Amino acid sequence: METLISSHKEHPLWNAVVSFCGVVYFLAWSYSFYPQLILNYKRKSTKGLSPDFIYLNPLGFLALSIWSWGAYFSPIAREQYKDRHQGHLPQISKSDLAFSLHAVIISFITLGQVWWYSRKSTGRYSRSTEYEHEPLIQQNHQSYNDDTNGNNDNENSKLNTIISNQQNKPSRFGQIALMALFLSAVTSAILVWLGKLQFLDWLYLVSSIKLIISIIKYIPQIILNWKLRSSKGFAIGGIICDLIGSFFSFGQLVISSIFIEGDAGGIIANPAKLGLSFLSVFFDTIFIVQKYWLFRNHDKEDEREGGPGDEEE
Repeated sequence: METLISSHKEHPLWNAVVSFCGVVYFLAWSYSFYPQLILNYKRKSTKGLSPDFIYLNPLGFLALSIWSWGAYFSPIAREQYKDRHQGHLPQISKSDLAFSLHAVIISFITLGQVWWYSRKSTGRYSRSTEYEHEPLIQQNHQSYNDDTNGNNDNENSKLNTIISNQQNKPSRFGQIALMALFLSAVTSAILVWLGKLQFLDWLYLVSSIKLIISIIKYIPQIILNWKLRSSKGFAIGGIICDLIGSFFSFGQLVISSIFIEGDAGGIIANPAKLGLSFLSVFFDTIFIVQKYWLFRNHDKEDEREGGPGDEEE
């Protein structure tokens, strides 16, 4: 089943542009996961990475997958969509399907890293794990014999205390959010089963869960970076790719809806893709400002002092 099967032959140029946007956004958004995976592996640690971000990510992308695959493959959902949009089909592309599935897999792998490195740092493997015992914010080695560096030592000590006290589980707010979102999905599914809601309504609710999670998951990481006065532990390379993918994802949705399907309402009718593009741009901009403006001097000092940085090559 093709999303644009009815008009595929009528707009070869626009279909080529849509396909190009889909490939670019899939590659950019998919690659955005790997700098964090590589950074965690190099440091043998996930310190500096918000647990809320990691635990909420798999649920969010699972919700995105359910929406994308359901709207693309379910005959029931597609008929209900056509009834509401003058016979038009949902603007779901194959790149949407591929990205959502890939994102679920990678986000669960990242969550597995959190569990694994936490186990190694607290269990019987802790003696052989080098980086888990090193402070993320390195102290100047001469500071122990130089009283003039006392203020810097105190600051670094406070920052390392924040990191050492960081738990590898969601905050209380994150746990409540996870439970509330899960219960809302289950409750609405029961209403669909009872005939009170249409299946398409449930898919829309699930897609909104992804948007809510995207808001919730980024805020703790922004706060953690602010407390540390550093973006160490959070791979900025993934953010750059995420920003690029957002523009091409939005472009694909607009071109597909307006120039191919002839239904501008299809842009709003895909709230997950539309909202995710705008939210990604908003929060990615904040992370870039933190990395390259607010905390750039602090991060450079850590790199000069030999701390485990966020190398992404």
